[in-house]
Amino acid sequence: MAFFCLLLYIITIYLRPAEWIPMFYNMQLMDILSIAAFFFWLLDFMIKKKTDSLKAPQNMLMLGLFLAFLMSHVAHTYFEGLMLTWTEFSKVVILYFLFVLIIDTEKKFKITIFLIVFLTFLLAIQGIQQFNTGYGWAGQTLTTQSYGEIDSVTGKHLNMISRINWISIFGDPNDLGLTLVIAISILMAFLFGKVKFITRIILIPILGYILYALYLTNSRGAFVSLMTAVFFYFVRRSKRFLLGGIIGVLFVFLIFSFGPSRLALMSTDEESAYNRADAWYYGIQLTKHNPIFGVGYRMFEEDFPMTAHNSFVLAMAEAGLLGLFFWVGLFYSSLKGLLLVQKNNERLKNYSYGLQATLAGFAGAAFFLSRLYIILPYMLFALSASLVNVGAGTVKNTFDLKDIRNIGLACIGIIGLVYVIIKIAL
Repeated sequence: MAFFCLLLYIITIYLRPAEWIPMFYNMQLMDILSIAAFFFWLLDFMIKKKTDSLKAPQNMLMLGLFLAFLMSHVAHTYFEGLMLTWTEFSKVVILYFLFVLIIDTEKKFKITIFLIVFLTFLLAIQGIQQFNTGYGWAGQTLTTQSYGEIDSVTGKHLNMISRINWISIFGDPNDLGLTLVIAISILMAFLFGKVKFITRIILIPILGYILYALYLTNSRGAFVSLMTAVFFYFVRRSKRFLLGGIIGVLFVFLIFSFGPSRLALMSTDEESAYNRADAWYYGIQLTKHNPIFGVGYRMFEEDFPMTAHNSFVLAMAEAGLLGLFFWVGLFYSSLKGLLLVQKNNERLKNYSYGLQATLAGFAGAAFFLSRLYIILPYMLFALSASLVNVGAGTVKNTFDLKDIRNIGLACIGIIGLVYVIIKIAL
């Protein structure tokens, strides 16, 4: 029963029925379903008296990140901010642990993945319909945005584009695009993996619809995510860096060539590139003055006109180096754990490769978008932890001082890369 409630919970996350279907208006469906899922899991736990789901390294890192966010306000004795942090981010933490605790068998994991892909396919269909009619299923209109050259007389951009969207947490075309990339990465793993021929025939049109919807989002961040995911997948899958790199580069070139119009505008000469560099520089300065705990959750824009446009910069600026460590650690531990599945479970290899590509893709997009607080990456971390729990067999998923060192080195590398890009851009 707990798993059934979790599936309904996932459906409400994606389709948002309480926000556009009259019979569900103003119903706290997600809160009700999350409480129900936890209640039934607790009943099951009281019968079994044990669970192996809490052994994943991501669990402690997730709690550490939550603690870092809370401490970012405790350190400044800003208790109103502390309550805001608890109210907002505790929901993400609950979602994470519901996934990890309840998805404890191979069958449950597969059903969850297929459901997420199917729900994403529905969002793709509604997006295509929105583009053709001007309105989505919830009655939302297209997102319009100007770009390119500026008219010397009017001072306005000469070009205008329309971008598909969904509602609520997917109301931004970038967030919808990142959601589509998750499904694309998983489908790609099956399309190029070991599956039956009939399965490939079924997957191709589904993948085509989702790719077309991604194109209609006109999201540069999402296409950066896709290019990173594709490159990473072929390098990992081929097990030969050079061969995989060549194949990955070819696919990336195709994506860039046939991608949306805004993709061609990514250059250091563009105004938005300068704005990003300014935001990153500001984030570095905030970190210098508040290195351990940062300036506080959601406080980056308190004295700055825009967000960081980089989830890693945002993490260290708002939650300090402590927050950056846990955020990077979640990516690291998830990618590392999935390697165990690839080595020890042939049946789940496609899922493992797909999740790894998705994580790499999201990390690529996160370097140019502020997506530290949305639920998507934490769903991926939880699914990775669940897959390792059910698919690594008797192999222990360890986490020791070597891993702490590696995460620390990764943090230093990210900060160094940000600093170099700032120097080049400014």
